[in-house]
Amino acid sequence: MPPSSDGPSLTAEQARAVVHAAGPLLVLGGPGTGKTTALVERFVALTDEAVAPEAIVALAPGPAAADDLRRRVEGRLERPYERLCVCTPAQLGGRLLRDEALEAGLDPFSVPVSRAERLVMLLERVDDLSLRRHDVAADPAALLAGVVERIDRLKAEGITAARAERWAASLPTGDQDERARAGRERELAALYTAHDRLLAEQGVLDGGDLVLRAIALLERRPHVRARVGARVRHVLVDGLADLPFAAMRLVTLLAAGTAGGAGAGNLWVTACDDTAITRVRGAVTRNVADLRAAQARLVEVTLERSHRCPDALLRAADAIVTEAHPRLGLTTQGRPGGSVRFWRCASERAQAQAVAGEVERLLREGAPPERVGVLVSDVRLEGQAVALALEERAVPHRLIGAGALFQRAEVRDVLAWLRILVDPTDAGAAVRALARPPIELRSVDLARCVQIARRRKLDMVSALAAALESPQLPPEARERVHAFLALHRSAAAALDTARPDLFVHRLIERLGLRRQQLFAAQADVVERLVNLARLAELAAAHVRRAPQASARDFARHLAAVSDAGVGEEEAGADRAPQGVRVVALEAAGGLELDHVFVLGLDAARMPGAAGAPPRSIPDALLPTGLPTDDEATHVARMRRVAHVALTRAREGAVLAYVSSSDRGAAQPPSPFAEEARIALGAAWEDREEGLFGPAETLHAAYTQLRDELLGDVGRVGKALGELRLDTDLDLGHAVVRFLELVKVGALLERPAGQPLGDALAAVNARLGGAVTAQQREVLLSSRLDEVLLGAEADEHARAAGAAARSEPSLEAFLPRRGDGLALSASDIETYRTCPLKYKFARVFRIPQEPTLNQRFGIVVHQVLE
Repeated sequence: MPPSSDGPSLTAEQARAVVHAAGPLLVLGGPGTGKTTALVERFVALTDEAVAPEAIVALAPGPAAADDLRRRVEGRLERPYERLCVCTPAQLGGRLLRDEALEAGLDPFSVPVSRAERLVMLLERVDDLSLRRHDVAADPAALLAGVVERIDRLKAEGITAARAERWAASLPTGDQDERARAGRERELAALYTAHDRLLAEQGVLDGGDLVLRAIALLERRPHVRARVGARVRHVLVDGLADLPFAAMRLVTLLAAGTAGGAGAGNLWVTACDDTAITRVRGAVTRNVADLRAAQARLVEVTLERSHRCPDALLRAADAIVTEAHPRLGLTTQGRPGGSVRFWRCASERAQAQAVAGEVERLLREGAPPERVGVLVSDVRLEGQAVALALEERAVPHRLIGAGALFQRAEVRDVLAWLRILVDPTDAGAAVRALARPPIELRSVDLARCVQIARRRKLDMVSALAAALESPQLPPEARERVHAFLALHRSAAAALDTARPDLFVHRLIERLGLRRQQLFAAQADVVERLVNLARLAELAAAHVRRAPQASARDFARHLAAVSDAGVGEEEAGADRAPQGVRVVALEAAGGLELDHVFVLGLDAARMPGAAGAPPRSIPDALLPTGLPTDDEATHVARMRRVAHVALTRAREGAVLAYVSSSDRGAAQPPSPFAEEARIALGAAWEDREEGLFGPAETLHAAYTQLRDELLGDVGRVGKALGELRLDTDLDLGHAVVRFLELVKVGALLERPAGQPLGDALAAVNARLGGAVTAQQREVLLSSRLDEVLLGAEADEHARAAGAAARSEPSLEAFLPRRGDGLALSASDIETYRTCPLKYKFARVFRIPQEPTLNQRFGIVVHQVLE
């Protein structure tokens, strides 16, 4: 069986693995050594030998890796096929159960429920759950998300609810600590049982159930195992070291069927312990050891040369992972070259600015945006700062990870409307819906509406209806409130009757979110449209899982998923990466990039603290021989996470950390980063938070003015059709925005060496002779000249100047005491950390749900009174 002649060039060891005859084979190799390439070529070579593509099962540990593997196999296959079985173990289990639905006693058309949907299911029944020993009042979504994660990990290791309950019931209850632990574990076991009971009542399965039920079917029904063995002739596995116990058991059963039930059959697997980060307790060598022990005829092939990582990157990565025990001791050689730099950044903002500037330079030199990646510890927090810095430089980018979709502005706009439709008391959602297009209520009018809601103790929707009768609102604000209430009424009327997917589609169209992108010039316009489409896909997936669900049910589901920060599987697929990818460190496996920026490498985050219960699994429930759940195991796992992040790069990498916290406390670098730096003999490069230079100021001003102008096109065009007396003023402002854009364009194209001040005076003189008196007055009131001549990107001053032309002051709503401001220590800290949060909490005074501590304080005050 020679390898395909039209495929990629293979090394001698890769070719040996591809042409392997029948029997088990294990391919070992470090990152970038071509293990997946060899698997794809093995698949193609088998089909060239008259093996039907449908008779080959190829598995990968996660959905992203499986999707990538399937695309690569599809790209290499030339012969026709019906349906490839290239998937995850859970997807394989689901396919086996559907094919043997009668034997399994399952509905072949049932759709597996996602983690997000199970979380919503538990949240809806939280009052019926036994949660006496866990603080559910503080944040039920976060607590139950941890419970669902623990259940998934238990099922991945083959631990059923019945077994967990038996173990919890057997725990000793001698002293107080033992009784407390036994109570917590019994409560968690009861939650596991309740979780599975709710799934059974709905007639659905989760991903863990698919694997466990498939294992049971193959173990208890020999005739089913024989039928499956007749259909499946070869089993290929990419990433054996990452497979949990249940998935490994399913692979073993399936492979045994290819040999008539004896031995490992035609099993062909790859493994790399240093890149395995999902195996429980860091048992990354367990699957390889079990395979070696069970198969005396196992053939091993080791790939030692990395085709992706250069020598410098491998030396840095090896320095980090060397102490991550246990290890297989694989050695990998890289090609010469590669660069690894180490940045010591003054602040989070400085770190984000440095990354954005370097990415802009790489793109300017010809690097494809999709081949650049920024890896962060938390996409929802650290990733937002990076995204903002990239957006400032108009660099196309995309945030990828759990909950990243719900952080996008266009998705949050839709989510705000869904929230206010199902819960009129959600003041935060109402404020966003009013402030954002298509309503765009001015801040001062919004503050008046919130004030009415607080004084009359009404929800925001009722308060808006009452505000129409108030003389405080000007005519323009009344029109916008009328538009909001009309849109709210029409959407609320269809909330319980329309299908979720149709409702979301029509809501997006009524809000004009797609139409708004016609007037946008940002680099991520396509990404915004894709995100709106992904939101519609979520609604369609919800309909497939729950055909009788209403749009109200979907709105509650989406709100709960967003609050818990859980990613939706249907929305998480990175189908066609466009732009720079901002990805969580934990999700970096499988990426292949040219340039990688690894951020947040301070000692507090890397390695950081180990996960706390309820996510941990007790030793007694796991197989024997696994590492203990201690600090050393956690540190070893984080070493592998850092190793994976660093070895994603083909050309160069940057390791960065922030040297001081927001309060000025010193933050030492991660010991992993120090080990890599010492191994390369490199030095830390300091990165300060910098102001833009004169040239960058002009480019930044041009970008901002262009975005403002395009945003004004839709707003002014809408105003022309309204019966207003100040429409000519809005039109004059729009004309001035265009003239300012022309001014900056002229300054960018001025002759080389001409001082900015001289060129600005000449441009102003020419523009001044071509405008009306009204437009000249608005043009003279602009602070653009001051910002440009100052040669600094004073974003706040520019934003304040732009707002001053169109927004009245909120000074009347500031909290005052006498002639000064009423400020508490918490107010000052809130303003320091986030001025916008202070504006919402202390100026708008948006009503919020009281926290548990606040409720307790209220009760104490009431008792004392």
